[in-house]
Amino acid sequence: MSTSKINLPRSQGISRRHFLQLSALAGGGLLVACGGGGSGSSSPNNTPDGPGGGEPSEVQQTELGEFMRIGSDGSITVLVGASEIGQGALTAIPMIVAEEMDADWDRVKAEHSPVAAQFNNPYFGSLLQWTVASSSIRGFYDPQREVGATVRHMLIQAAARRWEVPAETLTTERGYVIDEANGRTAGYGELAAAAAEEPVPTFPAMKDPSQFRIIGTNRQRLDIDSKVDGSMQYGIDVDLPGMLTAVIARPPRFGGQPLSVDDNAARAVPGVRDVFSIVSGVAIVADDFWSAEQGRKALEVQWAELLAGRTDSQATRSTYGLKLNLPGVPLRIDGLALLAQTLASQTFSADYHFPFMAHAAMEPLNVVVDYRGSRADIWTGSQSPTLDKVFAAATLGLLPAQINFHNMPSGGGFGRRGNPVADYVRDACQVARQLQQPVKVIWTREDDMKGGFYRPAAANRLSASVDNAGNITAWTHRSVTQDVTALLYVEEIVDIIADTELPPLKELTDLEVGMPYDIDNVLMDFHLEANLNMPALWMRSVNKFTDVFAQETFFDTVAQQMGREPYQFRRQLLANRPRHLAVLDAAAQAANWGAPSQGTHQGIAVMHHWKSWIAQVVEISINSEREVTIHRVVSAVDCGTAINPDLVVAQIESAVIFALSSVLFGEITLEDGVVQQTNFDDYPVLRMYQTPQIDTVIVDSGNDPGGVGEIGVPCVGPALANAIFAATGEPIRELPLKNLGYRFA
Repeated sequence: MSTSKINLPRSQGISRRHFLQLSALAGGGLLVACGGGGSGSSSPNNTPDGPGGGEPSEVQQTELGEFMRIGSDGSITVLVGASEIGQGALTAIPMIVAEEMDADWDRVKAEHSPVAAQFNNPYFGSLLQWTVASSSIRGFYDPQREVGATVRHMLIQAAARRWEVPAETLTTERGYVIDEANGRTAGYGELAAAAAEEPVPTFPAMKDPSQFRIIGTNRQRLDIDSKVDGSMQYGIDVDLPGMLTAVIARPPRFGGQPLSVDDNAARAVPGVRDVFSIVSGVAIVADDFWSAEQGRKALEVQWAELLAGRTDSQATRSTYGLKLNLPGVPLRIDGLALLAQTLASQTFSADYHFPFMAHAAMEPLNVVVDYRGSRADIWTGSQSPTLDKVFAAATLGLLPAQINFHNMPSGGGFGRRGNPVADYVRDACQVARQLQQPVKVIWTREDDMKGGFYRPAAANRLSASVDNAGNITAWTHRSVTQDVTALLYVEEIVDIIADTELPPLKELTDLEVGMPYDIDNVLMDFHLEANLNMPALWMRSVNKFTDVFAQETFFDTVAQQMGREPYQFRRQLLANRPRHLAVLDAAAQAANWGAPSQGTHQGIAVMHHWKSWIAQVVEISINSEREVTIHRVVSAVDCGTAINPDLVVAQIESAVIFALSSVLFGEITLEDGVVQQTNFDDYPVLRMYQTPQIDTVIVDSGNDPGGVGEIGVPCVGPALANAIFAATGEPIRELPLKNLGYRFA
């Protein structure tokens, strides 16, 4: 049988002329929503009635199911239920769909989906839209493959009906159905309307991974053009006709309430329209942000603080330290750890302390609400739009169906935009309900830094017992932290007492809870402290940030006491953990472990969570003035199937910088209930000159995808601390390092 090659046309990307036009407009102060391919912007911004919308397109759009539109020009728009917070969800999830469709990637676009049940995260049982726990790819991978395969099947059926040939004789490639025997093709755009009338298959055939041509390849982010030319809209960019701007004066202590308000000077500020109290403080509403901020500075408020929180950082540390002396709620019990301790020839122990930390995302919190009595539109960047919509409805006195929630791309989230109590959305809705006209509520950097919902402070105590032969016979790990973290342990607790297939609760049935090393007797327990007037929240890498730091630095302390080399000692105790070993060896090899450059020292750490595995090596030098130069960070990550390796590398690089910022500098302190930090001058983050060379190795295990948004954070700190320990002999038992007399070049 002879075969013929059919040449398929290629689509065009953004032109240089179009780029320059948009760049000029952005530079001139106008924000233009780019509706072309790869904008990655939220769907309201691409419609004439949305902010920044242009003229309606003449391209006819056909909906194939609820997750996709195909244009008559062959363009494919994928509606993504996960939030875009910088991690690349608006690229990776469309890649999954495009793979099974055999789509032309150059013609694929992405939009945030509406907030609706069909777009809920499958990882959480499709109960809600929630972009947390590194779950987007893990949750949407199989369902979105099925979406793509379903649409491909329907397109083939439509072509077969048109050409009156058996469907099994047709193939697909790069956006076309191909009848190779008769030398003809039909583009997806011209088949879409007919395909929409075809029956939906119950079990569409999906590709074997060996057939992938999009998944596993480096593809340009769909939102890169709009980020580069300035046309991408974030929540803070939304501008509506007649919109006012509001800021909120909040009490200096959490839980305080306005007792008396003198707003005469505030109302006298030009542009200020109104001043009134809401639950969280006093709202100042003006024509623009500058006027609102000046009005807030002129406002005089006396706060009722009888019931306000008086949390103090030093007192919290002392309380947590006392709790370390008491047995906690068991999390993992292997063997008889306490008995093994009494029989051991030697036991080592260490306590660790960690401060509150701020999320400090690049884009501070902001919400636009257009409330019209019986309906409302809301624009904001949210990691939990389902919950935000429900709380907004309750605050406005509406039903969720009466709210159109526009989820915008976010300039960082790190968990702060996934608050289950929707604090910043409720504030904005209270202001809007009072005004009954469009309003944007903006948090300044100072509001964000002092506004609560921090990574909770924590304390850890670890002990390791050894026998005369130099074996670790018992390991205990006790943690104390604030009660918000109960949500972080739910998956582990329920996993112990119940057998369920829901992924978050099944997360650890195939591996250890918490600690990976092959030790016969293990006891892990925890205390959760209630503090109703100290708002805390999960933050990128959640409790693994503190738990893994304590575990991996303590491991090196024990290894040093036993005269063991830390990398080889890990290898010995991970002999039955092949994926741990694979990343550990890959990181050590890439970092030239054991033979660092002259005058430098190395540290290593390893962990597993979110269905991914990682090992990281940090290489430093340190002078007599305790000035540390971080030369290099090497990461080896096994995240199963890497949908887009370049996105994986970007996430690990981001995580390294995020982790170093937290480990070196991150600290929120409270004195008598008042937060002391205000901005990046007293809550610094890593600067460019302090940023090391970052190298990432992806270990391809061929397994299902794991999460990568957080896996790169926890091991950086202990690897750095272990490098300092190797250089100085001084173990690191608390953070941030700046408080221990270290400086960073």
